[in-house]
Amino acid sequence: MVSVVIPTYNAASYLPKLIEEIKQQTLVYELIIIDSESNDETQALLRSYGLPFNVIPKYTFNHGSTRNYGVSLAKYDLIIFLTQDALPAKPDAFELLVKALLSHNDVSLAYGRQLPYPDADVLSQFARASNYPAKSIIKNKSLIPEMGIKTCHCSNSFAAYRKADLMEVGGFPSDTILGEDVSVAARLILNGKSVAYESKAEVFHSHNYKLLEEFRRYFDIGVFHKQQQNVLKPFTQAESEGVKYVLKEWTYLVRINRVYLIPKQLIRTLAKYIGYKLGYWHENIPLKIKRSFSMHRSFWN
Repeated sequence: MVSVVIPTYNAASYLPKLIEEIKQQTLVYELIIIDSESNDETQALLRSYGLPFNVIPKYTFNHGSTRNYGVSLAKYDLIIFLTQDALPAKPDAFELLVKALLSHNDVSLAYGRQLPYPDADVLSQFARASNYPAKSIIKNKSLIPEMGIKTCHCSNSFAAYRKADLMEVGGFPSDTILGEDVSVAARLILNGKSVAYESKAEVFHSHNYKLLEEFRRYFDIGVFHKQQQNVLKPFTQAESEGVKYVLKEWTYLVRINRVYLIPKQLIRTLAKYIGYKLGYWHENIPLKIKRSFSMHRSFWN
């Protein structure tokens, strides 16, 4: 048995397909849904499916503390986290993820492959292929010199944890704007544990971000890196990995004969970089402006 934790907010458009796919999973589980006062049909849909759920005030939601609440409700030692917009691609997605988690005694966290939705644009498709390749890997401290910050890359959109190991590193940070998963992965790795990436455990999960959304997302990433700088310090700087990514993205566009998208890519890259830098130095920015820059405005409350 495993516990499956799903935070929701205005998830009505996702729930019918998501619940259908979850019901098809080959693994036995308990389902823990934490809703942040949705104002659409989310709660009505959950009731119609006969699914119990827990409600928290919207203003209290935090990527870390809300998931810690889910952990406190979980009956079982293995916990899968899923987001409302991550759709299991196959009935054995949960089972394969848990197998990866249990494959070695030192694996404390396993995360699955994210496939682009059919409507994903070219750059979103590349992002999924780059960050979630077809080859599985187990990452530990020995790979830091080679992989840098990618060593602790993971995503709670679809990830499984050993509860005891998660609690041993203090659980998820309760005051982070995002990246609670990366923070835990970094602490686990520095504690001598391993993180498994299982490419066969697949979910559909992608976003077609607009230019302003990219700016805001990278503003928040910059805030996260500044907040968690002590945890992430042993890993190489994120900016160096960002340059490598941009060059790979450029090469990809040339290879698939989409050279005409390079100007758009360069503008998006500039927006990301400016957003990241402003986020990293957010302490010098007035609160009202930070709220307007951020994708997670409630965090600044």
